Amino acid sequence: MRPNILLLVLDCVRFDGLHVFGNARSVTPNLDRLAENSRRYTQARSAAIWTLPSHASMFTGLHPGQHGVNVETRWLDESIPTMAERLRQAGYQTAAFSTNAWVGPHFGLDRGFEDFYALWRIFPGMGKAKFPWWEKALRKKVLERGDKGARKLNKYVRKWWRQQRDADRPFFMFGLYLDAHLPYRPPRGYAERLLDPEALRRARAANQDAWAYMAGEVAMTPEDFAGLRALYDAEIAYVDEQIGDLFAFLDSVGALKNTLIAVTSDHGENIGDHGLMDHQYCVCDSLARVPLIIHYPQALAAGDDDTPVQHTDLLPTFLDLAGAAPALPLPGRSLLSQSPASGPQITQYTAPHRHRFARRHPNFDPASKGYDRTYDAIARDGFKLIRSNKGERWLYDLANDPAETHDLAGEQEARAAQLAAGLDAWLSEHPPLTDAAAAPELDEDLQKHLRGLGYL
Repeated sequence: MRPNILLLVLDCVRFDGLHVFGNARSVTPNLDRLAENSRRYTQARSAAIWTLPSHASMFTGLHPGQHGVNVETRWLDESIPTMAERLRQAGYQTAAFSTNAWVGPHFGLDRGFEDFYALWRIFPGMGKAKFPWWEKALRKKVLERGDKGARKLNKYVRKWWRQQRDADRPFFMFGLYLDAHLPYRPPRGYAERLLDPEALRRARAANQDAWAYMAGEVAMTPEDFAGLRALYDAEIAYVDEQIGDLFAFLDSVGALKNTLIAVTSDHGENIGDHGLMDHQYCVCDSLARVPLIIHYPQALAAGDDDTPVQHTDLLPTFLDLAGAAPALPLPGRSLLSQSPASGPQITQYTAPHRHRFARRHPNFDPASKGYDRTYDAIARDGFKLIRSNKGERWLYDLANDPAETHDLAGEQEARAAQLAAGLDAWLSEHPPLTDAAAAPELDEDLQKHLRGLGYL
């Protein structure tokens, strides 16, 4: 039988959120243990920097400018095939467990999954049904008390395995863990391991309203951000523990035999980086660089791999594993291939989020801090060029300046021009595949739920 495929996405987890990728705190023992015997991609980058377009890129193998999904055009066009559709056509049993409403039926990202568990709902089977006011109130009291869905995800994987699993087919299973997302409110006991009581008190008192900070209405200190980073790491520690629990169950039922396991995040997180919080308004590596671990010893030897890879390489890899061909020409390549990577890494931010400022901070002009921009970034040969739709350019030496603090565009004009030309060539070779789809109408209570995550 062809190998099973398990794809786990850790929402908002930075590249250096995992101890194996540089977190000074040992908060990910289960993922570190997996990484010891897996291929560890040290130069993996996302195609987008927030949940909806990033997952659209993972699921289609296309970049945001190609599939057209962003905050303004939120629907994945049905003419574009998804990972789950292609694998289901290839004979895989497909199941998804999502704790984030952006990854689900309201936006076309459930297509191809025979079983889709909308775990942000009180009852996951409610899916696209109206999101009533009482459900959000009940969620706050019952589902989100120190847990944003990780424990529930594991529960439904167990339920699916016992009730729905078809042993005659390989499976493709997708799971999205939301817990590291703002607000950082880890379950009791996790932050206490990282901070003494006084530091914990200060961390909990620090501002977590990203938009108030970015609008200049709240001042924050390095100590504030250090405290928030500790709370964020505590959330990651909780996710890691839940993933360990999931692995233990899957191993106990034999589900990890002959299975490719891929663990990544959809994007990183700004915790004071570049004067920003949350994950909007830039394509810097604090957002674009992501952890990627692939366990498949049959074809991928364990160890660090500094090959530049992207989320757009996942679909070609999975189709290669399944013995299926892409339905469309794809920019990525199979990571099972021995051929070296040749193309650049591209990260795009194709529509700025204006909604939150307009609604909560009407006296703030987003353009005053560049929050009205879109961005394209190209990374190649250790350098990265970022270009805004206003014509601004920034150049960074990623090897010597991984935090992207020193702009070299004025000092290395020839290199900046070369990368800009490469970006122009790539964009012309990868045009939009469809006209922008109209954003779906969302019921008011679902909009309130998404606003609670800081998106609308």
